[in-house]
Amino acid sequence: MLGELLASFILLGMCVLIHAAGIALILRQIHTHPPVPTAHPWKVALFIVQVAWKLTSLHLLQIILWAVYFRVQGCLPNFETALYFSGVSYSTLGYGDVVLPLGWRTLGPAESLTGILMCGLSTGLFFAIAHRVLGARLPRHERE
Repeated sequence: MLGELLASFILLGMCVLIHAAGIALILRQIHTHPPVPTAHPWKVALFIVQVAWKLTSLHLLQIILWAVYFRVQGCLPNFETALYFSGVSYSTLGYGDVVLPLGWRTLGPAESLTGILMCGLSTGLFFAIAHRVLGARLPRHERE
């Protein structure tokens, strides 16, 4: 059980690093190429969709990380099953049709907690970006 706990903390740390680096890249891109307030709502919507794609890609990378770990440890029979289990756990969907073997089961909830934390971080960033982009479109007197 101590090994599982250590593995979960290491995987959590790796997920935080992936997410933080990804967020830093997104913010740097926004800083170097800020979205210009425009009268075209579809341009604003496209920008927000692009941010959503980038954040989702970060989550998928983390799901793959957990899946690789499960497969390397021999917890699941193949990579497809490991990826499915990881996605279901990370997203907290938790179907329960695939489970880890005894001795590894605490990693499922650990991955779910990691997913909750990372999704919360993405939600906060997404809201801040959307607020700033949409707020920039309002006349100055309406923003104050």
